[in-house]
Amino acid sequence: MKQAAFTLAEGICALIISSLIIFNISLAITGIKKTNSLNLDPTIDWYLFLHELESDNHRFEIVQVQNQQLLLFSQAAHRNYELKGSNTLYLTCRQGGGYLPLLDGVKPREYSFTQLDSQRVLIEVTRTNGKKVKSVVKLYPPSSE
Repeated sequence: MKQAAFTLAEGICALIISSLIIFNISLAITGIKKTNSLNLDPTIDWYLFLHELESDNHRFEIVQVQNQQLLLFSQAAHRNYELKGSNTLYLTCRQGGGYLPLLDGVKPREYSFTQLDSQRVLIEVTRTNGKKVKSVVKLYPPSSE
């Protein structure tokens, strides 16, 4: 009487197919990990930060400037925001809460804001890599409400 069983060739084929599937899954997981850990170049990160502050989506105007605190009013959302941070600069909404991280890689407490006129603010930041960057941000003129 013949017993139903896999032959040696069928077993080897099943092992090869299983190992190929596991290999492809590990490649996919490695690719996903690399994509998720992608760090923007600090220069690009800096310009994205500046672009967000000058964006038409927010239409920020200056309310008050202190050394390490920038108070803004969004003409688009009609809300007050505060730009502050430690090792990350982030916007916080003063009414209703919430925050938006804007710039990572900042040395803690090594950033400053200086008001130049009614629309321009000088932002100076020391990055964690030791590089000092600064730029003038031109915000919207005060609304006539």
